[in-house]
Order: sequence, then C-alpha cells, then structure tokens
Amino acid sequence: MRKARLIALVVIAVAVAVAATLSLAAPTQYQFTGSVTEFDAKGKTVKVDKGGDVWEFSTDGLKDLKLKKGDKVTVSYTMIAKKIESK
Repeated sequence: MRKARLIALVVIAVAVAVAATLSLAAPTQYQFTGSVTEFDAKGKTVKVDKGGDVWEFSTDGLKDLKLKKGDKVTVSYTMIAKKIESK
C-alpha cells in the first residue's frame, strides 16, 4: 500500500513539473480579428484593421496564404522580443 502511494506521488510530481515547464516554455498566444487592408505576398506582411486600429503582421513562415483587401481574418500571434536595451 505504501509503495502504491509513493508511486502515485511521484507520478503527480512529474505531471506537475511537466505542466509547469510547458507553461513557461510556450509564449502566450493572442488573437487580433479585423479586415485586411493590405496584403503583400512578396514582402510577407498583412495589415489588419480592427475599428480603425491597424496592425501589421509578418506572414513569414505561412505557406500558400491568399488574402485580399476586405477579407475578415483572425490572426493568432505571439509577442517575441528581437532586442532589449537597458536604459
């Protein structure tokens, strides 16, 4: 009986550790929904307007993306710092 409890505790501890590691490793996912105002397939960017607030997203890494002005889209994205300077 004690051995079964010990095994159960170890399994729970490992599960908690794995869950904590996964939540720290994966950046937060965000969404932005609006209408396409501009799509540049060669430049790999898309501009999306949400109530007058226009955001530009990189589409680098997305394949076979076909968008046109006026298409309603939901962009799923993460925020990744490219450089941080201390002031």
